Amino acid sequence: MRETEPDLNIRMDKVTTKGDRDKRPFYVINQAGVFEKEVNERLLQYKADFAVHSLKDLHAGISDQLVIACIPKRERPNDVFINSINNKKLQELEAGSIIGTSSIRRAIQIRTKYPKLRVKSIRGNIETRLDKSTENHYSGIILAEAGIKRLGIKNQITQRLSIQSFTPVPGQGALAIVCRKDDKDLLKMLKRIEHKNSYKEIQAERSLTESIGAGCTVPMGALATLKNKEKLMTLFAVVYSLDGRKSIKVKKQYNAAYPRKLGQTVAEVLISKGAKEITKEWNNTSMNIDTLDELIE
Repeated sequence: MRETEPDLNIRMDKVTTKGDRDKRPFYVINQAGVFEKEVNERLLQYKADFAVHSLKDLHAGISDQLVIACIPKRERPNDVFINSINNKKLQELEAGSIIGTSSIRRAIQIRTKYPKLRVKSIRGNIETRLDKSTENHYSGIILAEAGIKRLGIKNQITQRLSIQSFTPVPGQGALAIVCRKDDKDLLKMLKRIEHKNSYKEIQAERSLTESIGAGCTVPMGALATLKNKEKLMTLFAVVYSLDGRKSIKVKKQYNAAYPRKLGQTVAEVLISKGAKEITKEWNNTSMNIDTLDELIE
Protein backbone atom coordinates (compact mmCIF):
# COMPACT_ATOMS: atom_id res chain seq x y z
CA MET A 1 0.00 0.00 0.00
CA ARG A 2 2.80 2.43 0.90
CA GLU A 3 4.48 1.69 -2.43
CA THR A 4 1.55 3.21 -4.32
CA GLU A 5 0.71 5.84 -1.68
CA PRO A 6 4.04 6.82 -0.04
CA ASP A 7 2.53 9.75 1.88
CA LEU A 8 -0.30 7.71 3.37
CA ASN A 9 -0.32 7.46 7.16
CA ILE A 10 -1.43 3.96 8.23
CA ARG A 11 -2.05 2.86 11.82
CA MET A 12 -2.53 -0.84 12.48
CA ASP A 13 -5.18 -2.04 14.93
CA LYS A 14 -4.88 -5.72 15.88
CA VAL A 15 -8.18 -7.45 16.70
CA THR A 16 -8.46 -10.72 18.64
CA THR A 17 -11.36 -12.76 17.23
CA LYS A 18 -13.44 -15.66 18.47
CA GLY A 19 -11.39 -17.94 16.24
CA ASP A 20 -8.28 -16.82 18.11
CA ARG A 21 -9.83 -17.20 21.58
CA ASP A 22 -11.68 -20.50 21.11
CA LYS A 23 -9.05 -23.25 21.12
CA ARG A 24 -11.41 -26.10 20.24
CA PRO A 25 -11.00 -27.84 16.85
CA PHE A 26 -12.79 -25.96 14.07
CA TYR A 27 -15.23 -28.81 13.40
CA VAL A 28 -16.43 -28.54 17.02
CA ILE A 29 -16.92 -24.77 16.75
CA ASN A 30 -18.72 -25.37 13.41
CA GLN A 31 -19.41 -21.70 12.79
CA ALA A 32 -18.49 -19.51 9.84
CA GLY A 33 -16.94 -16.11 10.34
CA VAL A 34 -15.03 -16.77 13.57
CA PHE A 35 -11.96 -14.98 12.18
CA GLU A 36 -13.73 -12.17 10.38
CA LYS A 37 -16.86 -10.95 12.16
CA GLU A 38 -15.22 -8.94 14.94
CA VAL A 39 -12.69 -7.44 12.54
CA ASN A 40 -15.40 -6.30 10.15
CA GLU A 41 -17.42 -4.88 13.04
CA ARG A 42 -14.67 -2.29 13.47
CA LEU A 43 -15.35 -1.12 9.92
CA LEU A 44 -19.10 -0.93 10.46
CA GLN A 45 -18.54 1.11 13.63
CA TYR A 46 -16.18 3.48 11.76
CA LYS A 47 -13.33 2.52 14.11
CA ALA A 48 -11.21 1.36 11.17
CA ASP A 49 -11.10 2.18 7.47
CA PHE A 50 -10.14 -1.16 5.95
CA ALA A 51 -9.41 -4.70 7.11
CA VAL A 52 -6.92 -7.26 5.87
CA HIS A 53 -8.15 -10.86 5.96
CA SER A 54 -6.69 -14.19 4.98
CA LEU A 55 -9.11 -14.83 2.14
CA LYS A 56 -9.56 -18.52 2.94
CA ASP A 57 -11.10 -17.44 6.27
CA LEU A 58 -13.42 -14.90 4.67
CA HIS A 59 -16.69 -16.67 4.02
CA ALA A 60 -19.65 -15.51 2.00
CA GLY A 61 -22.19 -13.44 3.89
CA ILE A 62 -20.27 -10.34 5.01
CA SER A 63 -22.40 -7.26 5.66
CA ASP A 64 -23.95 -5.68 2.58
CA GLN A 65 -22.37 -2.42 3.76
CA LEU A 66 -18.92 -3.92 3.13
CA VAL A 67 -17.09 -5.08 0.04
CA ILE A 68 -13.90 -6.92 -0.85
CA ALA A 69 -12.11 -3.88 -2.23
CA CYS A 70 -9.14 -5.74 -3.72
CA ILE A 71 -7.05 -8.90 -3.77
CA PRO A 72 -3.28 -8.26 -3.87
CA LYS A 73 -0.88 -10.67 -5.56
CA ARG A 74 -1.38 -14.16 -4.24
CA GLU A 75 1.45 -16.06 -2.55
CA ARG A 76 2.12 -19.74 -3.27
CA PRO A 77 -1.05 -21.64 -2.27
CA ASN A 78 0.72 -24.86 -1.20
CA ASP A 79 0.60 -26.47 2.22
CA VAL A 80 3.99 -27.15 3.79
CA PHE A 81 5.30 -29.56 6.40
CA ILE A 82 7.55 -28.28 9.19
CA ASN A 83 9.54 -30.83 11.18
CA SER A 84 11.39 -29.11 14.00
CA ILE A 85 12.79 -32.35 15.44
CA ASN A 86 14.82 -34.21 12.83
CA ASN A 87 13.95 -32.58 9.48
CA LYS A 88 12.53 -35.83 8.07
CA LYS A 89 9.88 -35.50 5.38
CA LEU A 90 6.41 -37.02 5.77
CA GLN A 91 7.26 -40.14 3.76
CA GLU A 92 10.36 -40.70 5.91
CA LEU A 93 8.59 -40.68 9.29
CA GLU A 94 8.12 -43.81 11.39
CA ALA A 95 4.68 -45.36 11.82
CA GLY A 96 2.72 -43.67 14.61
CA SER A 97 4.47 -40.32 14.21
CA ILE A 98 2.21 -37.43 15.24
CA ILE A 99 1.32 -34.63 12.82
CA GLY A 100 -0.39 -31.51 14.12
CA THR A 101 -3.30 -29.81 12.34
CA SER A 102 -6.81 -28.65 13.19
CA SER A 103 -7.97 -28.87 9.57
CA ILE A 104 -10.27 -31.74 8.62
CA ARG A 105 -9.13 -31.42 5.01
CA ARG A 106 -5.47 -31.76 5.94
CA ALA A 107 -6.20 -34.60 8.36
CA ILE A 108 -7.95 -36.59 5.64
CA GLN A 109 -5.20 -35.86 3.15
CA ILE A 110 -2.57 -37.08 5.62
CA ARG A 111 -4.54 -40.25 6.41
CA THR A 112 -5.12 -40.90 2.71
CA LYS A 113 -1.53 -40.37 1.61
CA TYR A 114 0.25 -41.59 4.77
CA PRO A 115 -2.11 -43.94 6.68
CA LYS A 116 0.64 -44.98 9.12
CA LEU A 117 0.77 -41.47 10.64
CA ARG A 118 -1.38 -40.08 13.48
CA VAL A 119 -3.08 -36.68 13.44
CA LYS A 120 -3.56 -34.53 16.54
CA SER A 121 -5.31 -31.18 16.84
CA ILE A 122 -3.16 -28.10 17.28
CA ARG A 123 -4.47 -24.51 17.43
CA GLY A 124 -3.10 -21.00 17.75
CA ASN A 125 -1.16 -18.63 15.54
CA ILE A 126 1.82 -19.92 13.59
CA GLU A 127 4.41 -19.19 16.28
CA THR A 128 2.20 -20.81 18.94
CA ARG A 129 1.73 -23.93 16.85
CA LEU A 130 5.44 -24.23 16.19
CA ASP A 131 6.15 -23.93 19.92
CA LYS A 132 3.43 -26.42 20.86
CA SER A 133 4.61 -28.96 18.31
CA THR A 134 8.14 -28.87 19.75
CA GLU A 135 7.01 -28.91 23.39
CA ASN A 136 4.65 -31.86 22.82
CA HIS A 137 7.10 -33.79 20.65
CA TYR A 138 5.00 -33.77 17.50
CA SER A 139 6.89 -34.97 14.46
CA GLY A 140 5.74 -31.83 12.73
CA ILE A 141 2.83 -29.65 11.65
CA ILE A 142 1.20 -28.72 8.36
CA LEU A 143 0.57 -25.06 7.56
CA ALA A 144 -0.06 -22.78 4.59
CA GLU A 145 3.19 -21.70 2.96
CA ALA A 146 1.89 -18.15 2.52
CA GLY A 147 1.72 -17.52 6.27
CA ILE A 148 5.22 -18.88 6.77
CA LYS A 149 6.59 -16.59 4.06
CA ARG A 150 4.82 -13.52 5.44
CA LEU A 151 6.47 -14.15 8.82
CA GLY A 152 9.87 -14.44 7.18
CA ILE A 153 10.57 -17.98 8.40
CA LYS A 154 10.64 -19.94 5.13
CA ASN A 155 13.93 -21.48 6.26
CA GLN A 156 11.93 -23.63 8.70
CA ILE A 157 10.00 -25.41 5.93
CA THR A 158 10.92 -29.08 5.67
CA GLN A 159 8.77 -29.98 2.67
CA ARG A 160 6.45 -28.25 0.22
CA LEU A 161 3.45 -30.54 -0.33
CA SER A 162 2.04 -31.31 -3.78
CA ILE A 163 -1.17 -29.69 -4.96
CA GLN A 164 -2.51 -33.05 -6.18
CA SER A 165 -2.24 -34.81 -2.78
CA PHE A 166 -2.67 -31.75 -0.56
CA THR A 167 -5.03 -29.56 -2.55
CA PRO A 168 -5.42 -26.27 -0.65
CA VAL A 169 -8.66 -24.80 0.62
CA PRO A 170 -10.22 -22.28 -1.81
CA GLY A 171 -8.55 -18.90 -1.45
CA GLN A 172 -5.40 -20.14 0.27
CA GLY A 173 -2.40 -17.88 -0.24
CA ALA A 174 -4.49 -14.80 -0.98
CA LEU A 175 -5.36 -11.75 1.09
CA ALA A 176 -8.68 -9.91 0.92
CA ILE A 177 -8.84 -6.22 1.77
CA VAL A 178 -12.32 -5.21 2.91
CA CYS A 179 -13.71 -1.72 3.33
CA ARG A 180 -17.06 0.09 3.46
CA LYS A 181 -18.92 0.44 0.18
CA ASP A 182 -19.57 4.11 0.81
CA ASP A 183 -15.87 4.99 1.04
CA LYS A 184 -15.40 5.65 -2.69
CA ASP A 185 -12.00 7.34 -2.41
CA LEU A 186 -10.53 4.46 -0.40
CA LEU A 187 -12.02 1.94 -2.82
CA LYS A 188 -10.23 3.62 -5.72
CA MET A 189 -6.97 3.69 -3.75
CA LEU A 190 -7.16 0.01 -2.81
CA LYS A 191 -7.95 -1.03 -6.38
CA ARG A 192 -4.49 0.18 -7.38
CA ILE A 193 -2.85 -2.72 -5.53
CA GLU A 194 -5.14 -5.42 -6.90
CA HIS A 195 -3.48 -8.23 -8.87
CA LYS A 196 -5.58 -9.04 -11.93
CA ASN A 197 -4.75 -12.75 -12.24
CA SER A 198 -5.06 -13.39 -8.50
CA TYR A 199 -8.48 -11.72 -8.54
CA LYS A 200 -9.65 -13.96 -11.37
CA GLU A 201 -8.37 -17.12 -9.67
CA ILE A 202 -10.23 -16.25 -6.49
CA GLN A 203 -13.41 -15.51 -8.44
CA ALA A 204 -13.33 -19.03 -9.88
CA GLU A 205 -12.68 -20.68 -6.52
CA ARG A 206 -15.33 -18.72 -4.64
CA SER A 207 -17.86 -19.32 -7.40
CA LEU A 208 -17.20 -23.05 -7.02
CA THR A 209 -17.73 -22.90 -3.25
CA GLU A 210 -20.95 -20.92 -3.59
CA SER A 211 -22.33 -23.17 -6.33
CA ILE A 212 -21.68 -26.41 -4.50
CA GLY A 213 -22.85 -25.08 -1.13
CA ALA A 214 -19.81 -26.30 0.79
CA GLY A 215 -19.84 -25.16 4.42
CA CYS A 216 -16.80 -24.17 6.42
CA THR A 217 -16.36 -27.72 7.76
CA VAL A 218 -16.54 -29.47 4.39
CA PRO A 219 -13.05 -30.66 3.37
CA MET A 220 -12.93 -29.37 -0.16
CA GLY A 221 -9.72 -28.39 -1.90
CA ALA A 222 -9.67 -26.15 -4.97
CA LEU A 223 -7.07 -24.23 -6.89
CA ALA A 224 -7.47 -22.06 -9.98
CA THR A 225 -4.35 -21.17 -11.94
CA LEU A 226 -3.88 -18.50 -14.55
CA LYS A 227 -0.48 -17.62 -15.92
CA ASN A 228 0.39 -14.33 -17.57
CA LYS A 229 -0.95 -13.89 -21.12
CA GLU A 230 -2.79 -17.24 -21.03
CA LYS A 231 -6.36 -17.18 -22.29
CA LEU A 232 -7.44 -20.33 -20.44
CA MET A 233 -7.78 -20.75 -16.69
CA THR A 234 -7.50 -24.17 -15.04
CA LEU A 235 -9.50 -25.14 -11.94
CA PHE A 236 -8.77 -28.33 -10.01
CA ALA A 237 -11.10 -29.34 -7.17
CA VAL A 238 -11.56 -32.29 -4.83
CA VAL A 239 -14.20 -33.17 -2.20
CA TYR A 240 -13.61 -35.88 0.42
CA SER A 241 -16.10 -38.21 2.11
CA LEU A 242 -16.44 -38.36 5.91
CA ASP A 243 -14.32 -41.50 6.26
CA GLY A 244 -11.80 -40.30 3.69
CA ARG A 245 -12.26 -43.41 1.58
CA LYS A 246 -14.00 -41.62 -1.25
CA SER A 247 -12.92 -38.51 -3.09
CA ILE A 248 -14.32 -36.78 -6.15
CA LYS A 249 -11.82 -34.91 -8.29
CA VAL A 250 -12.50 -32.62 -11.24
CA LYS A 251 -10.17 -30.57 -13.42
CA LYS A 252 -11.48 -28.18 -16.08
CA GLN A 253 -10.29 -25.32 -18.25
CA TYR A 254 -12.31 -22.34 -19.45
CA ASN A 255 -11.93 -18.89 -20.97
CA ALA A 256 -10.03 -16.79 -18.41
CA ALA A 257 -12.36 -13.88 -19.06
CA TYR A 258 -15.18 -15.78 -17.29
CA PRO A 259 -13.75 -17.15 -14.02
CA ARG A 260 -17.10 -17.48 -12.26
CA LYS A 261 -18.42 -19.59 -15.11
CA LEU A 262 -15.46 -21.94 -14.67
CA GLY A 263 -16.26 -22.30 -10.97
CA GLN A 264 -19.90 -23.04 -11.72
CA THR A 265 -18.96 -25.61 -14.38
CA VAL A 266 -16.63 -27.49 -12.02
CA ALA A 267 -19.34 -27.41 -9.32
CA GLU A 268 -21.87 -28.91 -11.74
CA VAL A 269 -19.51 -31.77 -12.58
CA LEU A 270 -18.75 -32.42 -8.90
CA ILE A 271 -22.47 -32.46 -8.11
CA SER A 272 -23.15 -34.87 -10.98
CA LYS A 273 -20.57 -37.20 -9.45
CA GLY A 274 -22.18 -37.13 -5.99
CA ALA A 275 -20.60 -34.15 -4.24
CA LYS A 276 -23.93 -32.92 -2.82
CA GLU A 277 -24.33 -36.16 -0.87
CA ILE A 278 -20.85 -35.74 0.56
CA THR A 279 -21.43 -32.13 1.61
CA LYS A 280 -24.71 -33.10 3.32
CA GLU A 281 -22.81 -35.78 5.21
CA TRP A 282 -20.21 -33.27 6.40
CA ASN A 283 -22.63 -30.47 7.25
CA ASN A 284 -24.45 -32.83 9.63
CA THR A 285 -21.54 -32.46 12.04
CA SER A 286 -23.52 -33.20 15.21
CA MET A 287 -23.92 -36.80 14.09
CA ASN A 288 -20.27 -37.15 13.13
CA ILE A 289 -18.30 -35.79 16.09
CA ASP A 290 -17.13 -39.28 17.09
CA THR A 291 -15.87 -39.96 13.58
CA LEU A 292 -14.09 -36.62 13.46
CA ASP A 293 -12.56 -37.20 16.90
CA GLU A 294 -11.07 -40.42 15.55
CA LEU A 295 -9.72 -38.58 12.52
CA ILE A 296 -8.12 -35.78 14.61
CA GLU A 297 -7.13 -37.04 18.06
